[in-house]
Amino acid sequence: MSSKIIGSILIVAGTAIGGGMLAMPIISAGVGFGGITIVLFLIWLAMCYTSLLFVKIYKYNPHDVGLNTLTQKYLGKTGSFITAVSMLTLMYALISAYITGGGAIISTNLKLWCNISIPPTISALIFTLLFGGIVSLGTKLVDLTTKWIFTIKLIFLLVVIVALIPFVKAENLATLPVERALIFAAIPVIFTSFGFHVVIPSLVSYLKGDYKQLRLVMIVGSLIPLVIYLIWELSVLGSIDNSIFLSILQNNAGLEGLILSIRQISNAPVTNIAVNVFAAAAILTSFLGVALALYDYIKDLGKNNKWISNSYGSISLTFLPSLGFAIYYPEGFILALSYASISLVILSLILPVLMLIKAKKAAQEKISLGMKISFFGIFLLSMVIFGTQVLIALGKIPNVG
Repeated sequence: MSSKIIGSILIVAGTAIGGGMLAMPIISAGVGFGGITIVLFLIWLAMCYTSLLFVKIYKYNPHDVGLNTLTQKYLGKTGSFITAVSMLTLMYALISAYITGGGAIISTNLKLWCNISIPPTISALIFTLLFGGIVSLGTKLVDLTTKWIFTIKLIFLLVVIVALIPFVKAENLATLPVERALIFAAIPVIFTSFGFHVVIPSLVSYLKGDYKQLRLVMIVGSLIPLVIYLIWELSVLGSIDNSIFLSILQNNAGLEGLILSIRQISNAPVTNIAVNVFAAAAILTSFLGVALALYDYIKDLGKNNKWISNSYGSISLTFLPSLGFAIYYPEGFILALSYASISLVILSLILPVLMLIKAKKAAQEKISLGMKISFFGIFLLSMVIFGTQVLIALGKIPNVG
């Protein structure tokens, strides 16, 4: 297997395994391991399938064509506009979440290890300046950086899991949902945790449209997060009593609550260090993948505009709006991840189906019965996620964040 394929697999896996993974035990606390396992598997199946549909679209198009160009071709100006709004909303929400989370980790560790307190504004700015520059230098550097950070992430995740496994109890894993509605409330964040579709156009271009290689990249790249998520959920949910976990999260929301919970289970110094390094690496790999996708999309969107096509213009548009949100609402980590799911439904479920249908019709190819049934299943999942997010917004379903 070539270095390019391995790098591409890690970009897919690294983009998925990020802030959503850190939020996962938080939103799963009231659901239980059994319920969240079913949700994880079903969402992985749908996302892996639609990623393969997305790649198939490039069988009818040049490998260097961007997403905006594809949507204009198959869905017209209206479809292109909806895609642009969804893409930008999704990317900015995710990058905002990662800047917020990354900044929080920087400030927490500076206070813990150096006794230095810095405001969220400064920590968010430091994170953006440090790692935003990597994205501006292109896919090759993101590939190289992701390989190293992904390796570090797996090593320290293994340390955390090894530290937690001795505390896993069957009765904790057998916990039933506190409320049935919480299963639905967990879906948006779990769904966002498989949101790697945004990097597909960049990877198609990187691998010169090789369908066989891309198919392997999508399947293996999406399967890695599923396996890691299951082990991660088993380790955290199985090692701490559900009522205690929920109590900690009530007093300490977000990443701080998760880190405090893990420290309460195993207070060994090596565990504390491992949790912090893993959290930082998880956010960073996701940040790099999503920011790369947004950077490439903005360049494609503004290819006829001199200022946007210029690297400085596209970099500014990639990071400044997200940095503004992170500074204005530093507690918005899980909120941003939850609302990102609305745009992700359009981009990763609805869009690949619609564009492939149009591409097949243009090529005068028939759509099989099996494919029609699978398309209907994707449509149903889309409606469930949309409906859940609306009900959360209306207060009909509790917001687990």
